[in-house]
Amino acid sequence: MAPVLGAERGSSAASAAVSEAVVGADSRPHVGLNALLLSQPGSYRAAGISGYSAGLLAHLPEAAPRYRFSAWLPARHPEFAGIEQHLPSWSTDKVVARIAWEQLALPFAARRARLDLLHGLAFSLPVLAPCPMVVTIMDMSFAIFPQFHPRSRRLYLSLATRLAARSATAVIALSENTKRDACRILGIPAQKVHVVPCGVSERFRPLSAAERAAFRERHGLGPYIYYQGTLEPRKNLVRLIQAFARLRRQGLTSHKLVIGGAPGWGFEEVYTEVEWQGLEDSVLFLGFVPDDEAPYWYAAADVSVYPSLYEGFGLPLLEAMACGTPVVAADNSSLPEVVGDAGLLFPAEDVEALAESLGSLLEDEGRRVALAEAGLQRSRSYSWWKVAELTAAVYSQCLG
Repeated sequence: MAPVLGAERGSSAASAAVSEAVVGADSRPHVGLNALLLSQPGSYRAAGISGYSAGLLAHLPEAAPRYRFSAWLPARHPEFAGIEQHLPSWSTDKVVARIAWEQLALPFAARRARLDLLHGLAFSLPVLAPCPMVVTIMDMSFAIFPQFHPRSRRLYLSLATRLAARSATAVIALSENTKRDACRILGIPAQKVHVVPCGVSERFRPLSAAERAAFRERHGLGPYIYYQGTLEPRKNLVRLIQAFARLRRQGLTSHKLVIGGAPGWGFEEVYTEVEWQGLEDSVLFLGFVPDDEAPYWYAAADVSVYPSLYEGFGLPLLEAMACGTPVVAADNSSLPEVVGDAGLLFPAEDVEALAESLGSLLEDEGRRVALAEAGLQRSRSYSWWKVAELTAAVYSQCLG
């Protein structure tokens, strides 16, 4: 059955008519997903929450055919076959407008669509809803590292996540660590929280030696270390720059450090540290990396590094491993769950340990090869299809 698209903004009567017609033709349980934080492909915001939302929506219809799915999105996404797509009744580009729509309009939209279950894909749920609900908690960084969030974001996430966790029939966490943090901080019973790790897209794959060489030549690069992620204080990039500077001063590497990712909140200190260390010619900032380019940047690197102070999952590590690139990661939060024994771990606040981990791996090609193979094998146990299957199993428990 082809997806039925919801009415455009302002056409509530038409939307209701569509919903009535579909209900009469399809008796499967109807699951709605609030995906208003989904970005268009190619957008600099297409990471984190948006990447999770896109991976789940792309695979739910095939992985869980017993359910009918509707999603509320900020714009049409033709790649989500089998999802009935609806636009909100007013623009939700502004944070306040989105929150207002979720709390005031979404409950009525859910009632019109005759939902059997509503899934909030990122932290929040409407306070009032006509059906059982599920919420995904991406991480608890706003509570554990409040200094790394603007005050308004911290206050909103603290309130919204607590209310959603209480009203949800089930909570999805992206890692065992996030589950423990959420249960401890929010007082959620452990049996209410289901761990569903992220998946990795098939476009992340190793390159041949010839492909690696051609990519580097095209960008005027020799060997390099790669970081992928938003530029913000929680990502611990200042210590990465300091560790890289130590390696350069000791003559232990001629590699460049390539940093891919859009500037986030508080990004300025990263550029300041590069200038302070005199590394302007050794550190390359790519800015936002489009989806179709990211696999090449991972796969052509000798090492991928992820020094974050806290993560709900750590998808860049999984993407790097799927590209056959050995990884060095901080030993906190969910990151050891993702890496397992397929990479090197270091204490996140120890610059010397980070420098030693990078240096030892860059000097030992045999170890890089072994870890690259281990990471590649480990990454194959993660897929968005599996994410969709496990998520559908949560829906099944909620609906009985």
